[in-house]
Amino acid sequence: MSRRSTMFRRVAATAVGLGAVFGTAVPAAAAAESAALVPGELYKVQLLTLRCVNISESGEDEVYLKLDGGVVVPTSKCTERGTVDYSNIDPERFIFEGGVPLAVELWEQDTDYLDPDDKLGTFELNDSRVGSTNIARITKSDDYSYTLTYQVLPLG
Repeated sequence: MSRRSTMFRRVAATAVGLGAVFGTAVPAAAAAESAALVPGELYKVQLLTLRCVNISESGEDEVYLKLDGGVVVPTSKCTERGTVDYSNIDPERFIFEGGVPLAVELWEQDTDYLDPDDKLGTFELNDSRVGSTNIARITKSDDYSYTLTYQVLPLG
């Protein structure tokens, strides 16, 4: 047997061994940190950031969030490709039951009394993992695009 083929087998065996070690250890650690939502269990949502990829108006958008028809996050200004930090919002404002989608509406405030506020869309927080960072998007063709990052946490 040539020296080259022996060296190749050692490298391959080491790679397979490392793959086996990391293949079982990494997913197990990740599984401990995040888990699927359990139907019927109560959870809360910790908002992290709103990324205004493309805004709906020129200059800046004045955005706020609604849940069940009521404003739960006050108006913030966001520029094109800007970010709004929502990490200080109390997560217990967003409580929902596992298995039931949580719909959070994004609105753009208009200060003109003749022009009502514009509903930009709804973030559906229904495909979330507990304890991991999740992303929801609102996009209207080439007009505007927003990305919400958040974490789902156990209520208790």
